[in-house]
Amino acid sequence: MKEQSFVRGYWPLWIVAGIIVVVGVFLGLAIIFSPGARAAETEEAKPWWIEVQAVSRKQPARAIIWYERELTSTFGFFAFMWKESDRYRELLIGPTWKPLEDVQLGCGVGREYLPDEGGRGPRSTCFVEASRRKFSLAALFENGRASGSWNKTTVTYTLSERFGMGLMHETDLGNGPRLEWNVRKDVQIWAALLRGNILNTDDIVVEKKLTALLAVNFSF
Repeated sequence: MKEQSFVRGYWPLWIVAGIIVVVGVFLGLAIIFSPGARAAETEEAKPWWIEVQAVSRKQPARAIIWYERELTSTFGFFAFMWKESDRYRELLIGPTWKPLEDVQLGCGVGREYLPDEGGRGPRSTCFVEASRRKFSLAALFENGRASGSWNKTTVTYTLSERFGMGLMHETDLGNGPRLEWNVRKDVQIWAALLRGNILNTDDIVVEKKLTALLAVNFSF
């Protein structure tokens, strides 16, 4: 997810090294404590998740492919690709850890590519997912040498099996309400209307603008 303000920056080397160490430790523990690969996925464990997003203000459309697998009840791994219609893309992979039944953490490293700007380089990510009764939280933090930092956070309240509502934040797009419709168990449509300071290529705040997002995702 490239930073729309075109700010360039990256985490210090010791942070990147620390993430790599954490990745190695998690994978090592997962291998040590894993009882073996599963013969087949259970009905509930659907490892693939795909989402397509349309963004207003002539912003690039987005496609996300996410793969996740549990190695034990505590450790697992994920891999995902983010692709935009302007040819930006990133690939990341890393371990996951569930310290509690309703909490999952993950860290990953990979590469990003900005063909139009001639930029590419390493990118790292960390995420947290948590749920409590009808509330759920999902936060994703990324940083890369080519495109800088990026964050997306959603807090959702489940109204029923079909509908949910909450708040969403995304870097450079702002904050606003988000509505979710679970069409069926493995298919969801959501929409968000965010308001935030939109920056130009010189990193000057132009004005506060609204950005609408419409997405559909499914798992299998």
